[in-house]
Order: sequence, then structure tokens, then C-alpha cells
Amino acid sequence: MENTQHSENLSDAKPAALIVLQVGDPFTRNELAAMRLRGSVREVLPGAYVPAGQPDAPWIRAHVAAAVAGEQYVPGRALCKGTAAWIYGCAPMPTKLDIVLPRYHRPCAPRAGMVLRLSEGVIDDKQICTVGGIAVTAPLRTAMDIAFNLEIIDSMPVLAAINATGRLRCNYTQMFESITGQVRRPGRRRALVALSRLMETQLPAAA
Repeated sequence: MENTQHSENLSDAKPAALIVLQVGDPFTRNELAAMRLRGSVREVLPGAYVPAGQPDAPWIRAHVAAAVAGEQYVPGRALCKGTAAWIYGCAPMPTKLDIVLPRYHRPCAPRAGMVLRLSEGVIDDKQICTVGGIAVTAPLRTAMDIAFNLEIIDSMPVLAAINATGRLRCNYTQMFESITGQVRRPGRRRALVALSRLMETQLPAAA
């Protein structure tokens, strides 16, 4: 049984034109590092920068991730897993960019120093929302991907952060019900252990 969180716009700001500078387009890694040291730009993803005045907001992170994904981010695909959790502000900066698509595609070359990971999965309006116009797996779908695929010690802080972020409207009870409904999905026992521990201890969200 798949989760059924409806699609919605979770952007906390009106998207505007955003300059994303990547290694080699047009500056070298050393030039961008020097610009960062001068306070002109800040790094959002490895090898991807925005002007220093831009806020650290979900829609900024989503647009930078889409820019790094390049031609691999097209209609019918969505940012997912740890990338989605990071966009929501619930996980550390990823070192790999995760993209879900209806049918598996051959591996693609890294962009701006990042590995792009493509995975096959269900994509529908109930499990996808937009952040600043960028398609991202919805909070509950993201939480399930984290719970089922990460080790318990890694998933718990992310799940705690999602639960603690009120605007995401995704709590432990919803997560637990979704896990119990997915009886045949690999990793179910691990996901149940993680949620049970969180519900028992109310672990503080990761900083």
C-alpha cells in the first residue's frame, strides 16, 4: 500500500530568477572557491553555488538540485530520497543527487562533482509535490524512502526532523501507518524498528 499524501506547493517563497554557478560553467573550481572566500557566493551543493545574498530556503535548494541534474531532470521525474529530505531542510547536504523516474535509465555522468542516482519508482500526483515549481517526492513518500532504505542510525534523525517540521504535515503516526500498510516492501522491519524507537523516545530532530 502506497502512501497517499496529495500533491501541493510547499514553497516558502515566490520563485524568482536564480543564478546557479557550477564548476566549469563558466568558472573553474578554484575561481568559485576564491569567490566563496570573498563572500560573493555560497555553496549549496558540491560544485554548485548561488550569490551569497540568496536565502537558505527550500525553493533555492530545489532549484539548485534541478540545475545540477541538468538534462536528467525532466517532466515525469522528481527529486527524491535524501535529496528531497535535504530540500525540506531535514537532512544534511547530499553528496549524491537522487532522481526517481517511471522506468530505469542507464547511469549518467556526474555533474559539478556529484553522482546522479536514478531509481525506478511510482510517480503520481499523490506522492509528488512542487517546491518552487520543482517536482519533489512529497514529505510522506520521502520519509518512507528514508525509513525503508537507510540504516536505522541514519534514518532516525531525518525522520525526526520531518516529524518536527510542522509545515510538512507529516508526523510519526502517518509514517507508522504507511509502513504497516506496505507488507511486501523490502526493509519493512528496519523501518518499523526506526519508527517504533522514535515514537517511544521522541528523539530530538537533527540540527
